Amino acid sequence: MTTAVNICIAGGGTGGHVMPALALADAAREAWPEMKISFIGAERGLEARLLPERGEEVLLLSMHAVQGAGMFQKLRVLFWELPRAIQKVRKQWKSNPPQLVVGVGGYASVTGVLAALISRIPVMLYEQNAVPGLVNRKLACFCKKIMLGFADAARWLPAGKNIITGNIIREDIVKVNWQSHTPPRLLVLGGSQGAAFLNETIPVACEQLKKQGKLFQVTHIAGNSDTSIQQVTDAYKDAGIKADVLGFCSDMPDFYSSGDLMIARSGAMTVGETAICGMPSIFVPLPHAADHHQFYNAKASADTGAAIIFEQQDCSASKLAKQIENLLFDIPRLTDMSRAAKTVAPTHAKEKQLEALQALLPVAEIMV
Repeated sequence: MTTAVNICIAGGGTGGHVMPALALADAAREAWPEMKISFIGAERGLEARLLPERGEEVLLLSMHAVQGAGMFQKLRVLFWELPRAIQKVRKQWKSNPPQLVVGVGGYASVTGVLAALISRIPVMLYEQNAVPGLVNRKLACFCKKIMLGFADAARWLPAGKNIITGNIIREDIVKVNWQSHTPPRLLVLGGSQGAAFLNETIPVACEQLKKQGKLFQVTHIAGNSDTSIQQVTDAYKDAGIKADVLGFCSDMPDFYSSGDLMIARSGAMTVGETAICGMPSIFVPLPHAADHHQFYNAKASADTGAAIIFEQQDCSASKLAKQIENLLFDIPRLTDMSRAAKTVAPTHAKEKQLEALQALLPVAEIMV
């Protein structure tokens, strides 16, 4: 590369947007070390803490979401916050505009993409979920290409623009391969937004199995709340179940490699990680996720037999206990589920995303 290429990644809000954006940035820097990458995010989003901690260049905007908001807030965003935010972005770009803007979803993505379109900068969208979010659906017709984490998302978007890449999974997680353990271990992963229901229900379900004489262990990620961690720890202790209760797991490869069956919400990255590891799973989609996208994320695995979907409204402790019993102690079935998971794993996602970037940027061959 003769001159440094500058790209901007816009969007965020939740880990489901921020972590894939960071994975894309890291892959691009590995391929093209001289590339300059900056971010646009929201002051209220996860990116406001996570990106500065990583030393990333990020422009944080003061904006509110409009989905589910009242009319006053929608009008305030449309006629006051959004124009001011676009002006702020274009001022930031005045001396060194990016050659490409990648919108990853979330309301900060709207600002970055609109600023790019006004400035005649090419736009690529990146949709992580099986059902595209409102932002990406509205902006799709204005972009050059759309990278898709799930093939099913294509039916919601303009034909001819979609590139099915999958979502990039960390290399240390890719190396994990499922195997059975004695006694078996149940993994529980609620996610930052959806831990409360699983924290309350799964210890009760496990207690019922313990009373039936079932021998098993549990690792439960309960979310970063001291109260939640203590309550879940006490629930397992009172039931006489050996359980490791964590607020946050810093070693996800070890977490995945220790388990036989996982119960989790079905965010895009969780579904991808379980598939790449071959982890048999029970997915309980977050019921208030936009457009029920977590259900459709999980469906790709469930359709192959790699996972079971349990809708939250049907997920009583007794029903969940029965489902755990049917799977956790059946090694042949778990083995079949693990093999099925591998068939939908997002292999080569990094290479495919880099190729998509390369097609729109003045860069040399990929250096990885």
